[in-house]
Amino acid sequence: MHFAVQKDTLVRALKDVTSALATRVVQPILSNVLIESVDESTVKFQATDLDLTIETKTPAVVYTQGSITLPGKKLLEVVSKLPNELVSFQVDSENFETTVTCKRSKFSLAGLSAEDYPRLSEQRPEEALLMPCSILKKAISQTAFAAASYDASSILGGVYIVIDKGIFECTATDGSRLAHRREELNVLAPTASAVEADRERETAASTATLEKPSSLKAIIPAKACTEIVKLLETQEAAGKGETETAEVREVRIGLIDGQIVFETDSHFLSTRLISGEYPRYQDLFPTDYKFLAVFNREELMKAIDRVAVMSDDRTHLIKLHFEEENLQITANTPDVGRAQEELAITFEGEGLDVAVNVKYMVDVLQRLSVEELRLEMLGSLKPLILKGQNDEQYKYLLMPVQAK
Repeated sequence: MHFAVQKDTLVRALKDVTSALATRVVQPILSNVLIESVDESTVKFQATDLDLTIETKTPAVVYTQGSITLPGKKLLEVVSKLPNELVSFQVDSENFETTVTCKRSKFSLAGLSAEDYPRLSEQRPEEALLMPCSILKKAISQTAFAAASYDASSILGGVYIVIDKGIFECTATDGSRLAHRREELNVLAPTASAVEADRERETAASTATLEKPSSLKAIIPAKACTEIVKLLETQEAAGKGETETAEVREVRIGLIDGQIVFETDSHFLSTRLISGEYPRYQDLFPTDYKFLAVFNREELMKAIDRVAVMSDDRTHLIKLHFEEENLQITANTPDVGRAQEELAITFEGEGLDVAVNVKYMVDVLQRLSVEELRLEMLGSLKPLILKGQNDEQYKYLLMPVQAK
């Protein structure tokens, strides 16, 4: 096998796939990246830990077709230090030793046969749904952070997605907080002509196209969701600079053999699903409120960020005091110090004191882009509901804590 790839393109492809490399290696080959020629101008890179598989295709000059597996992290380390020129790979078919050259630099890497590499992504789902990348990326970005990090294999360690009858819902919770996004998709009939489909795309960015009418429910590991967002950002970046009439970038989503698959023009990701029944999160959201605070997201985020410096490293506790048109934010760590900030807000209700985990507040404020937020409350120890002003598509439930 002999091929060449531009250095910056190669680094981007390797960064995309090496996230799927096994951290605890049972089989040595799982530390390697599979490299295969697709045709004379395309090379495919793939990595897997048997639960998560990521694959990307990149432009290349292929002199001799073939395949090889090379140590993923070491390869990325090597090519990252090369000048931004054409990087050439030449594989010895007998001992799989691979020579990597770029300008005056030359490296030799010990490879393993591609025949021994696990083939996990050969099959593709027959039934799938096409969704705009921007819609899926936003939903996952605003929810996956709330999944439980302490047990990645449990139901709470995953993100629950439901697509049914044109409604797309994305939910994550760790038991102390819950993030939920709901989108109404304009579902196109699979029999629609190309002209109708193009017209629909021009008028609605949130259009899902069902290749075959179906519903989809899945609990996806939070780690895989993080990788999905990265790949969608890559896809989004690839679309920049195109004309306004360019087709909306889409991701194909389907289920096959206990796995969920996400495909774009240049990327493929499959991951195992977490089995089990997700909690009935709909029942957790209160239907009314007694107290309402409306504030500027940016101002609140900066105020909380300053006060957080004095929050206890163990409890991460801050106290919020709501009264009339004012919010007082305080944090106190014995033997260290105290911080206080005041913020002008719009408030409905009598005075109220609430204590929360500051990290849980910062997490959500960083991921929202709306200018104004509203906080709906029932009491000091009742669930808090954070949402955008005039926006019912996103809800963030946060349980307060009992402060001494």
